[in-house]
Amino acid sequence: MKKINIYILILGCLAILSCSKDKSNYDYSETEHIDIEGIESKYAVISLKDTLKISPTAKSNKDGELEYKWGFYETNVQGRAEPMDTIARSQNLRYFITEDAKDWVAVCIVKNKKTGYSQYKTATVTVSTQFTRGWYILKDDGTNSDLDLYLTPQNNLVNGKIENVYSTANNQKIEGKGNFISFSSSYKSNILNPSSYSNTRALFLTTEKDIQTVNVNNLKKIRDKQNLFLGGGQQITGNTGAFLGSTANYVLNNGQLYNIYAMSSNTGQFGNKAMIDGNNSNYELSKYMISSGSNDPILFDNLGGNFTTLGNGYGSTMTIFSNDAANDFNTANNNQKALFLGMKSNVYLAAPDYYYKTVGYAILQDKTDPTQKSLCALEKKQYVLSIKKEVIDPSSKLYNASLYTLLLDDENLMYFVNNNQLYSRNLSNGFEQLQFSAPGGEQVTFIKHLKYSESGYAFNFVVVGTKVGSNYKIRMFTKNSGNLDSNPVQTLEGAGTARAIIYIAPAVSDYTYPSTY
Repeated sequence: MKKINIYILILGCLAILSCSKDKSNYDYSETEHIDIEGIESKYAVISLKDTLKISPTAKSNKDGELEYKWGFYETNVQGRAEPMDTIARSQNLRYFITEDAKDWVAVCIVKNKKTGYSQYKTATVTVSTQFTRGWYILKDDGTNSDLDLYLTPQNNLVNGKIENVYSTANNQKIEGKGNFISFSSSYKSNILNPSSYSNTRALFLTTEKDIQTVNVNNLKKIRDKQNLFLGGGQQITGNTGAFLGSTANYVLNNGQLYNIYAMSSNTGQFGNKAMIDGNNSNYELSKYMISSGSNDPILFDNLGGNFTTLGNGYGSTMTIFSNDAANDFNTANNNQKALFLGMKSNVYLAAPDYYYKTVGYAILQDKTDPTQKSLCALEKKQYVLSIKKEVIDPSSKLYNASLYTLLLDDENLMYFVNNNQLYSRNLSNGFEQLQFSAPGGEQVTFIKHLKYSESGYAFNFVVVGTKVGSNYKIRMFTKNSGNLDSNPVQTLEGAGTARAIIYIAPAVSDYTYPSTY
């Protein structure tokens, strides 16, 4: 491409072009205007696969020959325009896309050669790669993990599959059984420019033995357990997870919390583990979390029985939540162990509050008497946590459940697995109902409620992953008043044991999904 030495800052330069005239003696009694038709406001293309095709027509109210010029530019993270490339000087654009996955702007500039008058029209071009749209499945063979990618070129239904896409891109698998998958658009790396670190759309892949960040554009590994932490290589043990808070990226490893304050420059490496208090007391966080890109996390310390958070994502010491006056459980030293934490809703409160109220649920087990289990409604208002307890009756299906998920912002229901069957529980009245029984020979490996709202790709699924022999099946159900439809919308099948799922698209951001089980 030929670089032209102008900057499109809110297209100010084009406004100047539109006012330019030559010095010939023309009749300007009527203001000239050029109408440009045939350019849509938005286009979606796949890099290294699609050709952007636009065939406009233009007409001026003044005599003269019209000439065309096409530009292409990106907007940076502050929304400012970068230098424009001239990509064509023909009326019809045929431009093979090689750009990175993000939103770009195409601009058509039409000039009357006789009068010198110019007009322009722009379109947003959303560039994807084959890796930037589809269903990602984190799976393992019992020893090592990999990713399968199910392509969704037209809508959320699968049309194409790339098996073992991670090992194909990196020539190796990820050590350990799969555990958790999450996404961040604010993770810093220097993959685009070795001399500077900038926001990178990244997947966090965690297993029982490793944790990695992966570039969504090409699935190449950015960092792993050897260089993801400033203190050097770490041993990854057991329950691991990476998640987002309002201003930070977090990692849970071996019950310890690590963070990167994302609102300042950093190298994409996590610092020393956070302390739970000023005395640097021992703690052991549950793998479960309630968090999102717009609120600080709710975490639980199984060792001390404490609900805790790391406020605003920075600093080295966590904060144990304060009690609401009407709490059924203390937020600190409550002698409980967390069997589950999940998010139910996250709502912004306007004036005079100006913060997000987070509602979630926890299933807690008494450490002195493990037969006592409680379903607890949680409501976080800044650093105050309200806890309302409901004793779980041993006769209920929930009492011996093994996997859980909440319906985010939908019906007041929890789903859980008991004896390889999926049940719902009404959180208002405790009513439990069978929703799905795994066919003979299949074992449920995970459940998840997933919602996404992009036009043309929107979905609201309850996802059930099962294992049959050495293969997996993932069924995606829609629901009616909380009850699953009898047949799934689609079923994904592949080799290995499926542990987690996420839908990725160019529009997915830090605010698309909560970080929760």
